[in-house]
Amino acid sequence: MAKEVKRLNFDEFAINLPTIFDTMARRKEPVLIEREGQIYRLELEQAQPPENIWSSYDPEKVRRGLKKSAGALAGVDRETLLRDMHEARGQASHGRPA
Repeated sequence: MAKEVKRLNFDEFAINLPTIFDTMARRKEPVLIEREGQIYRLELEQAQPPENIWSSYDPEKVRRGLKKSAGALAGVDRETLLRDMHEARGQASHGRPA
């Protein structure tokens, strides 16, 4: 017999977030949340093993790319570029407030 999924109303869910997430992580079971007649299913995402970023590394391709990009900044005012980069780093962005 299939195990019944725990069902909570939204207010109970909102008040008990840390406990609910801890329980979900420990039991590896989803939770159903009901809000305004809609049912939402919340479940732990199965972590994927990190991808090996070096698996398709081709040093010759990198060398060709570097040679091809040589001179790409020719004619650019170095001081202006550095100033613009510094200013951009000070701007707020999603996930990184200034």
